[in-house]
Amino acid sequence: MKGRGPIPVPFPLGRNMKIVIVGAGAMGRFLGGMLGRSGNEVIFVEKDPGIVVQDGKSIEACDLTILAVKSYVTASAARGIRHLVTESSPILTLQTGLGNVETLCEILDPENILGGVTYHGSTSLRDSMVRHAGTGRTIIGGIDGEIGERVERVQALLNASDIHTRITDNVMGHIWAKALVYSAVNPLTALLQLKNGQLTEKMESISLAKRLIDEGKQVAQAYGIQLPGEDLYDSLLEVCRKTSENLSPMLQDLLNGRPTEIDALNGAIRTMGEARSLGVITHQTMTELVRLAEKWHKVSEP
Repeated sequence: MKGRGPIPVPFPLGRNMKIVIVGAGAMGRFLGGMLGRSGNEVIFVEKDPGIVVQDGKSIEACDLTILAVKSYVTASAARGIRHLVTESSPILTLQTGLGNVETLCEILDPENILGGVTYHGSTSLRDSMVRHAGTGRTIIGGIDGEIGERVERVQALLNASDIHTRITDNVMGHIWAKALVYSAVNPLTALLQLKNGQLTEKMESISLAKRLIDEGKQVAQAYGIQLPGEDLYDSLLEVCRKTSENLSPMLQDLLNGRPTEIDALNGAIRTMGEARSLGVITHQTMTELVRLAEKWHKVSEP
């Protein structure tokens, strides 16, 4: 079990925390609502003028930063709040997709970065409202395998806010596992315009989803990624069942004329697979189809 030993006052004792959430999309608002409801001070950093937020540079300090932005703005978001990230005030990324942790490590001290995944579903509504559209696991850990007091404090914070969370010493494996599952769920639901639960109603869509997962697993193996022991097919079915009424983030983006995260999912798997001479034709096809759908939906550049 890895760790750096004791660190100075990782989080304040005996009081609620000041938490900065970067990104007030569906997931960011869900997290903020849950954390705020349990008594914490929550501040959003978001460019959407319809949401009451602050500019990251105007915040002097906080106890924890949670990154919930789209992958294509990870770098700019990290630069805007890097003064908040310290040994006693880490940043937790709960983003979906590949490459976010690596981007953060180029801008921030890797020792102050915690990684994580959440399988909760949330759908944006009007007037900055969000609907919690399905429960799921949340898993966190240090990107270097850290399991210590700092990670345990974040776990306790999330658990106290009814975001039931467990700790792992292989968070990168879990980030990859979620990316492989959602590289099947997100593009298929977006292209077919289905709710998550509808994806498992036809054998053809299940077969295609499994093919995407199989190609992704080959890429992960080629890069030496230690995937968790869970069956990814079972994870796919679980996600679709527990978030059956949810519109995937990729479908929400297309419907709202926003750029999707296809490049952090199927696009990343395709690029990495081709670099190792692996056949990733299904991911290539999904990437090209979603990019074409963005053009038809007149998505503006991020």
